[in-house]
Amino acid sequence: MFTYCPQCGKESLIFENNRKLHCPECGFSLYHNIAAAVSVLVKSEKGYIILKRGKEPASGMLDLPGGFIDPEESAEEACHREILEETGLRIENLNYLGSAPNIYPYKGVTYNTCDLFFTAECLEADFRRQEEEIEEILFLKKEDIKIDRFAFDSVKYFLNHYLNKLP
Repeated sequence: MFTYCPQCGKESLIFENNRKLHCPECGFSLYHNIAAAVSVLVKSEKGYIILKRGKEPASGMLDLPGGFIDPEESAEEACHREILEETGLRIENLNYLGSAPNIYPYKGVTYNTCDLFFTAECLEADFRRQEEEIEEILFLKKEDIKIDRFAFDSVKYFLNHYLNKLP
């Protein structure tokens, strides 16, 4: 991850237990905590909204709308913001279903995440794709969702456990 201590500048950093950077020379510690993220399975009149990723990691693979929770933002607020940013949609009837751990490699840093999963319904049908992140917005019937085409293990876990329970 990092080699040099940001406090004393020595090449002495140790990454302990996949959780903490520590410098034995000066005592500096930096905890590498879990990042929280949301994913939402949104039902629209055309089908479930599935995104084709347009950038790394996993460009070209499928994903659910969502993303990282910003500082001073609730998980529910992040759901609404991320869906609006990625698809131009507003949602209602947001329901939390569960969580799963995940790994998110991005630009040379591997983030351990806790992904929170929700379902929701779309309020409007005026879709606008976030071009820099989303290659395509797909509308799939439940039986047409192929779990092995999804980018992240946490989403696969969620879909395996909850897809059959959804209308």
